[in-house]
Amino acid sequence: MSKLGAIGRGLYSLVALLVNVVLRVGLHVALVAGVGVSVHEAYKFSKSSGVLQRKEVLDVIYWRDPKKSAIVLSLALLALFILAKYPLLTVVTYSLLLALGAAAGFRVFKKIEAQIKKTDAEHPFSEILATDLSLPQEKVHAQADVFVEHATLAANKLKKLVFVESPFESLKFGLVLWSLTYIASWFSGFTLAILGLVGVFSVPKVYESNQEAIDPHLATISGHLKNVQNLIDEKLPFLRSAPVAAEEKKDQ
Repeated sequence: MSKLGAIGRGLYSLVALLVNVVLRVGLHVALVAGVGVSVHEAYKFSKSSGVLQRKEVLDVIYWRDPKKSAIVLSLALLALFILAKYPLLTVVTYSLLLALGAAAGFRVFKKIEAQIKKTDAEHPFSEILATDLSLPQEKVHAQADVFVEHATLAANKLKKLVFVESPFESLKFGLVLWSLTYIASWFSGFTLAILGLVGVFSVPKVYESNQEAIDPHLATISGHLKNVQNLIDEKLPFLRSAPVAAEEKKDQ
């Protein structure tokens, strides 16, 4: 009886080990797939919304002017490090206090210098004070229109995903959200922000420099994804997006 019990416990341990291994492998495969789908969907959204079509953004991301791109990246990293260590209100107040102290000290210095030299004391910041800081209404309206357009596109896309217009697309969205829960548990928000910022300034340039070698692999992956989607549509037709009644009436 003891031998049978030992054999039973051994088989139970072996089955538990196999199930554990299968679950872990499945978890990591699903996580990688979720991250890949999220990156692909983010790229499609940014491309369709016109964010990647802006010349100013492309010039900075693709390092057209290395000096300008380096300055933007350095300032962004510095801002992230400062905001990660200090509260936003502290950063703003101390920055303004530093600017106020420097300006006041410089004006007092110029005042004393004028008294010593017996000259008229002009305001050292007269040119800055005379500068008109009003924003052009046309540019403000244009930027507001772009923001509203992107926000509307994102809201409509989120509405379709959350309310399951297309079951397959909502399933991918759920996989992305599920994978992000694990990423959030592994990395802090600061780490993700740093990785995202470095990725924005490195991945597009690497792709541009090695596009001929990367495109065939991307085409192969895209073909596999389309085959998987076609197979799912064939085997699980209920996951296809149902036609909208309003669109059917228009077609009729």
